[in-house]
Amino acid sequence: MKKEPIYVVSGYMRSGTSMMMKCLKNSGMNACYNKKKDDVLNKKYERDGYRPNPEGFYELGRKEFKVHDFAERYAGKLIKVLHWRLETLPEANYRVIFMKRDPKEIEVSYLKMFQRRPPFVLQKYEELVEETVKKLKARDIDVILVNFKDVIDDCSQVFKDIQLKKWPVSNIENVVKSVNRKLYRSKAENLNDTRKEIPNLRIDLPDNLVK
Repeated sequence: MKKEPIYVVSGYMRSGTSMMMKCLKNSGMNACYNKKKDDVLNKKYERDGYRPNPEGFYELGRKEFKVHDFAERYAGKLIKVLHWRLETLPEANYRVIFMKRDPKEIEVSYLKMFQRRPPFVLQKYEELVEETVKKLKARDIDVILVNFKDVIDDCSQVFKDIQLKKWPVSNIENVVKSVNRKLYRSKAENLNDTRKEIPNLRIDLPDNLVK
């Protein structure tokens, strides 16, 4: 018999993981995160009145991933784990929601926050996501893929589907209220303009990386 699962929200940076954490928390799930880290990250990356995650990042601190009783501590609870950290998680019963987003929107959001290009090759984004999900399933981890835009456009249906897949979502009405569409600020059509706004952004890249 499997132990109570650890519920995980994951995805590539700037793909809507924090929005999903907020929604699941407001649905009634027990979300664990480091509030001090929220303050540190927003202060670090705020510029010209732009705060990347004004409603929070919902992340654990580095040390919290290294505790000896990780599996027991977070059993039955909700945590956020960015894609690159998934392979380092200790053995446990995990259930994962993996967020997907238009890679051009990811780049716009990443450029705004970090003032540099993402470290992952977004032109191969679909392949990267597929590879990550394949590795999770090889560990017998249940994965639900959720599109960022679907949460924006039809939040109620997205969470009804999540509920049907046995996630402990109890208050969908609260979830719908918690989606702040004003924070949908990074659009694909703004990519070229955003690139031009970044100081010293490299332009001597192969054609497939500048389109």
